[in-house]
Amino acid sequence: MTDFVILPVLIMGVILAIIELIFVHQDEAGMGWLKHGLHAIPTMFIFLFIAMNIGWALGLVGMKETLWIDIGVRVVIGILAMAKISAAAAVAGKVGEKLPHTIIIGVLVMASPFIWEIVACNISVIKTLSYSGCPAPK
Repeated sequence: MTDFVILPVLIMGVILAIIELIFVHQDEAGMGWLKHGLHAIPTMFIFLFIAMNIGWALGLVGMKETLWIDIGVRVVIGILAMAKISAAAAVAGKVGEKLPHTIIIGVLVMASPFIWEIVACNISVIKTLSYSGCPAPK
């Protein structure tokens, strides 16, 4: 079973949570945006944990990670994140986030492992940390 990573989930989770709060504030200003925005943060961490630990999660159910399964799981996670964002305000009977903002967050959740590897893994300090999610040096 593949080890799971924690550092990228926490850092990318905080970054995406801030972006989500900004979008919610823009789209729901004056309508309890902070409560809705804070409600979205824990699920953001859950989606990111799975997106960044697909090999580990698949190992729990006895499956092996392949390119197509990896892509499929990331797409499903992104779609679920978008559905959750759209449904949260709709259930409360409020306007909700605008579609472009919802799509941006969904795509960022899908791409977060790649963004982490391209940006953060090129910082030498991060590469040396445990559970950094960076590929091992060859």
